[in-house]
Amino acid sequence: MASIAEFTLEADAFPLGATFEVAPAATLELDRLVPVGDTVMPFFWIHVAGEEVDVIRERLASLAELRSVSVLERFADRGLFEAEWHPGHLGLMQAIAAADVTVVSASGTADGWVFELRAANADRLRAFRDNCEAEGIPASLQRVQRLASASGGEFGVTAPQREALVLAYERGYYDSPARTSLSDLGAELGITGQSVGSRLRRGTATLLSNTLVDGT
Repeated sequence: MASIAEFTLEADAFPLGATFEVAPAATLELDRLVPVGDTVMPFFWIHVAGEEVDVIRERLASLAELRSVSVLERFADRGLFEAEWHPGHLGLMQAIAAADVTVVSASGTADGWVFELRAANADRLRAFRDNCEAEGIPASLQRVQRLASASGGEFGVTAPQREALVLAYERGYYDSPARTSLSDLGAELGITGQSVGSRLRRGTATLLSNTLVDGT
């Protein structure tokens, strides 16, 4: 049975966590992973003050795990990065590829990383955990949900996203000023505040795409 699993890692357990050494308040969101020859090229957004984009690029460019890093787009509050992984240091990327699981979403802050992975069956999720252990990567499984119950919801949002969106609305997260925090919402849902924020962002993007935005 196909499932979606949520794994968390410490900030420094993934090389891109070096971002938070020079920009502690930054938020990184994976855009997509592109296999290229013997390596992988991740594209990711880093939400940070514009003047910090070059500082982050220089820090990431110094990592042994990366062949190259470039900034494709930059705005006042974020930058779109492209990186090329060194084949000898794929680490988590190799663990994902070898287990044949798909990255649905991934986000990171100085508090840690949240990876949402889709797998065709439980054996592939176990393979991913085994691969992480073999690579010395401390990935912690937070929850697993059958894909059938996680997809196909109203307006395209998944069940976890709907749960987070509704709770945030009911608790006044969207009020001004807000009557609750991501940490408080996470405590109610049994997940981290970072995970709640990730679900809210993805759920909101899906709602906008399927309601107000016309086009593909």
